[in-house]
Amino acid sequence: MKKQNWLPLILFLLFGGVVHAQEGNKEGYTLKECIELGLKNNAEIKKSILDEKEAGYLRKEITGTGLPQLEAYGNYNNFLDVYPQAIPGGILDPNSDPNGVDVIAFGVPQSLKGGVQLSQLVFSQSYLIGLKAAKTSEEFYRLITEMTTEDIIYDIAMNYYGVISTQLQMINLEANHDKLIKLEAIIKSQYENDLARKVDYNRVKVNLTSLETQMDDLETLIEQRSNYLKLVMGIPVTDELSLAAYNFEDHSNQQGILLEDVDLSNRYDLQVLDKQQELNALNIKNIKSGYYPTIAAFADLNYNAFSNSFDFLSSSHQWYRGSLVGIQLNIPIFDGNQRKNKIAQARMQSEKLKHDQYLAEQKAQADYLNAVKKINNSLKSLEAQQSNLVLSETVFDQTNQLYREGLSPLTDVLDSETALREARAAYFNQMINVKTAEADFYQSIGQIEKIAE
Repeated sequence: MKKQNWLPLILFLLFGGVVHAQEGNKEGYTLKECIELGLKNNAEIKKSILDEKEAGYLRKEITGTGLPQLEAYGNYNNFLDVYPQAIPGGILDPNSDPNGVDVIAFGVPQSLKGGVQLSQLVFSQSYLIGLKAAKTSEEFYRLITEMTTEDIIYDIAMNYYGVISTQLQMINLEANHDKLIKLEAIIKSQYENDLARKVDYNRVKVNLTSLETQMDDLETLIEQRSNYLKLVMGIPVTDELSLAAYNFEDHSNQQGILLEDVDLSNRYDLQVLDKQQELNALNIKNIKSGYYPTIAAFADLNYNAFSNSFDFLSSSHQWYRGSLVGIQLNIPIFDGNQRKNKIAQARMQSEKLKHDQYLAEQKAQADYLNAVKKINNSLKSLEAQQSNLVLSETVFDQTNQLYREGLSPLTDVLDSETALREARAAYFNQMINVKTAEADFYQSIGQIEKIAE
């Protein structure tokens, strides 16, 4: 029957003309292109990448503390009053009282010293653990970047479907608007020829006005959702954004993904918690390393000059060289139980993390089971809504024909028009629900990037 041909036409309009072409991209952006653009421009991803790079520089900084440390130094002293020194009487002056105290000034008013100092860490347990922690921290921020990327992909997909969903509703209203325009023309002609009542004509006009108001509201909603999609994609909201046609009829992918082997450990949120636990364990080891001794070697080479006046720049001034090498050993003995209490605090953090891990694992399992259920139910509902939509189209066509033949009142026509609009809206909404269920499933197993395949 002719009534059954409307669905391919509507879907053709959807797939071929939901949105206008964007300059430089005649067919508009696909979901895959939106995601690629978002991963390139999204500010949250850029910030996460900077955190990752910052962690890399921190690791290099910690590594540098174990390399030789070389520094130059200088010291100039001008004693306005040379410090006095007390010595037993009679040592330097035979005429002084041997039982007394002689006070004399040792040294000269001015001195200048310059040199270089080299130090090298020989052993530090804290340093060794710090290197491991820095590398683990770098891996932690890499996982954070991956998790942020997943979140952005999911947000882009959901907002993409949100825009498409609103545009589908606009197509629905436009299709019914065209039908009411034709019906209005028929009733107007009948009314002018005294074949229809004015109240019938006015009722159609009221329905048209209501429909046009809904279309205006949807136009605003499309703009709002498009702007938010641009925001998530990281492009200026003032830029034009057109979306390409999307094939909602192919559901083979939704059926196939349920047959895939699932490993929930691939979820980055679980991996992040594991890495946090690893970092906390390293923190406990680092605190314990405070009980170990540290050993450092050092060397110093310097030149000294002394004078009663500032004449150090004179070429005839004599400089005296000094040098030394040594090893410094530090052995911790008692710190007032500070480390012991720090270790206890870190262990409490570890216990709390274990609870977080348990809750996250349970949530991951629940997300997966809910997503599987949602896909199955959404596909069943889609079949039911499609059948209901075809039936609604049949009822509308038949009722409209009966009205033209004078065998059905206008009320039945308007009611069937409303039912058709609601059935089409329900069908379009269910198509979006299938895609959002697919996105939820991929996110639940940590493979959201497959949404654009």
